[in-house]
Amino acid sequence: MRRGYYLLAALLSKFILLIPLRIAVTAGGLLGLAAYYVTGASRRRAILNLSAAFPGKNEVEIRAMARSVFLNQGKNLFELFSFPKLSNDKMLSLCRISNREIMTEAFKKGKGVLIASAHCANWEMMGATLSLSGFPINVIARRIYIEELNNMLVNLRLSKGVRVILRSGKESAREILRSLRHNEAIGILIDQDTAVPGVFVDFFGKKAWTPSGLATLAMRTGASVVLALDVRLPDDSHEVVLSGPFDFERTGNDEADIARHVQLITQKIEDHIRVYPGQWVWMHDRWKTRENE
Repeated sequence: MRRGYYLLAALLSKFILLIPLRIAVTAGGLLGLAAYYVTGASRRRAILNLSAAFPGKNEVEIRAMARSVFLNQGKNLFELFSFPKLSNDKMLSLCRISNREIMTEAFKKGKGVLIASAHCANWEMMGATLSLSGFPINVIARRIYIEELNNMLVNLRLSKGVRVILRSGKESAREILRSLRHNEAIGILIDQDTAVPGVFVDFFGKKAWTPSGLATLAMRTGASVVLALDVRLPDDSHEVVLSGPFDFERTGNDEADIARHVQLITQKIEDHIRVYPGQWVWMHDRWKTRENE
């Protein structure tokens, strides 16, 4: 069964490479819309989460946002599989960086840069664009336990200069620290409820378990922190929006400091999602972990 998933992905990627990018992105969007109608559990969760986050929206508006979510995810997949045929210049023409000077300033500290990010628009496109713009980018990713598929995704990122650090305990921790010492950037997605160290912070009016590793790293290493979020524009080009650098100082109460810093970044992510609600992964069970459990 796992082998079948890889073969399906391999066939899909080969098909995508045979067609023009514009057609591929359109086809990806249609596939995403199809997924909206056939994946009942994911559709229901997206609608439930959107309804809770936007109580002022009516059912028609909520369902329209949910369809946009699936549409965007389909486009993301086909864009990612298009990486091998996109020249570096083409990639940079499709995705521009807003406030590039923020990233340049963050590297001047010389202690590496921690890039906080979220599953907004196409985060893979964003990482590729930052790398091709001259910034040394590493991303932390979870290993997919279909080896061929995992290798495919790693190689797609590497094709645009994005080095992948697979989460593996002490070894990945050493790689992260080594990269920061070399004044490189580490990209970390911090917007999902996963089985990693974290803290509860407010997210759309509800307590959400949120990864705290980035804040802990920043406080211990002195690395600069930058928030990077992607926006899909109406013509399917992209804009990477940067903010920061943020100084994650220590007051002597590490627990409180970590919670404060994670809340700061999470609030900025929420503010971004409120502007572009159809570009975040609302089918994710963001509030599955409850306090006092």
